[in-house]
Amino acid sequence: MNRISLKAVVLGFLLVLVLDVALGVAQLALHSDELFVEGQSDEQMAAALDALTTSASFLIFSILSGTLTTVVGGYVAARIAKRYPYFNGLALGVLGTAFGLAFWSEYPLWFNLAALVTGIPASLLGAHLAVRFGVAGNRTDAP
Repeated sequence: MNRISLKAVVLGFLLVLVLDVALGVAQLALHSDELFVEGQSDEQMAAALDALTTSASFLIFSILSGTLTTVVGGYVAARIAKRYPYFNGLALGVLGTAFGLAFWSEYPLWFNLAALVTGIPASLLGAHLAVRFGVAGNRTDAP
């Protein structure tokens, strides 16, 4: 367990959450004309929001952007940890996957499976990029 930096993994995970929320809000803002129609009741707005957030295009964008943010989180976790970047990237991926399982029942099966398949590889890719671009103690050009 001493190979995993709790601080690095938690900060990487929090960054992923912040980025995911920001991209989700941006995606909703792009569809604001569909959600906020004048004279619309609260029930109609809630139904429009539900229809939008369960649409295939919204979910596909969420998988793609979530994968990208997970790469960034893996990179940041590896950079902060400095040592054992792949262990820290893996820990971030496992944490993110476990977090996603908490919301399993809210999304379609294909979405959940895509999230399961992409989470750990994306975080390891981020850690690999951190190694490739010179995490201290793991650089290939070190003497």
